[in-house]
Amino acid sequence: MSKVSSEKVSRRGYLKYAGAGVVVVAVAAAGAYYSTKPPEVTTTTEAVPTKPEKLLVRAWGGEWQTALDEGVSKPFTEKYGIKIEYDNTEDNILQAKLRELIPQGMEPPIDVNWTTSTNAFREAIWGFYVPLNEELVPSLTELYAAAKPEPIEGITGWPFVNAYTYTYALAYRTDIVKEAPTSWMELWDQKWKKSVGMYDDGIGFAPDVTTKLAGGSIPDNVDPGWELLRKLKPNIAFTGEDPDLTTGLVEGHAPLECTIPTNALGAKRAGAPVAWTVPEEGASMQNDGLAVLKNLPENRTYWAMKYIDTAMSAQSQSTWMDALGCAPMNKNATVPEYMKDDPAFPTTEEHYSKMIIIPYSVRVQYEKDWFTKFEEIMA
Repeated sequence: MSKVSSEKVSRRGYLKYAGAGVVVVAVAAAGAYYSTKPPEVTTTTEAVPTKPEKLLVRAWGGEWQTALDEGVSKPFTEKYGIKIEYDNTEDNILQAKLRELIPQGMEPPIDVNWTTSTNAFREAIWGFYVPLNEELVPSLTELYAAAKPEPIEGITGWPFVNAYTYTYALAYRTDIVKEAPTSWMELWDQKWKKSVGMYDDGIGFAPDVTTKLAGGSIPDNVDPGWELLRKLKPNIAFTGEDPDLTTGLVEGHAPLECTIPTNALGAKRAGAPVAWTVPEEGASMQNDGLAVLKNLPENRTYWAMKYIDTAMSAQSQSTWMDALGCAPMNKNATVPEYMKDDPAFPTTEEHYSKMIIIPYSVRVQYEKDWFTKFEEIMA
């Protein structure tokens, strides 16, 4: 497998720039570039198009790309004989390119977009994707309801698929924090001064958790959550990105963190005494998505859909998610032992009931402002 590298950032580093220089639109703005809904692919299983030599998939690098390669790309190539190459272009840089190319009917630089579901939702609103054809992606029928994006005006079916879920759980060092915290309010205890780590844009914590703790509402009444965050500032050891959060747990200078379990799992695999929990107030749950770009040749559209079908199959979901440390969306996937009965890896309806879920239509409108507010408070 080869790799095309271009303008890289870390796995979630793009988020603090999300929306920068991008016109934010509401769900009703679907068709901002198109007066009608994006056309569905006309290819059916009755006529199999010529196989391209390769497909190009946008991916995060490092362990994330390795997991995708092992769980999805290699099985796809073995089955169909089509090579997979990767483009590591940062999400917003790619999004800017798509805004230039797709409205003009020009071919995009990738075939399959693996991106956050917030970005996928925004790009679906703009009409950048070909809705998934359920005949070509039959694995869609095997997925949890959370796999299907919320409705977007003017688009029927699946504009993209939420490929898996991840939560922003409370991770902690068991040698320093002797008992699993039952509430997020533990972070405000004065004994944890300069002991708490979280993302440098607050994602997964503010305003999701803070607003709930403060009795506010999203998006109409988030100010109580921001006031609560200000009171937490003395306990913040640092804010950073995924590698920083893993290191904070390994080295112990942030024995309490709001982070995705993938990072806590990485620290644990590195030998650190780490555990994680979903406090009684719940945890923020989000997704990453897979989509097929518009304006591709018909044969690449077809095989891009077959790639997504492979990715969402029970077999690939089992392997991919085990390596990635995220909860599978396929109901028939094998759930790794470390995920079972753990709401930090939601795989049951009971788990989903513990999640704090902000609709992507709301995130698309407000997330940039939330990131800015968090950074102002933490400055």
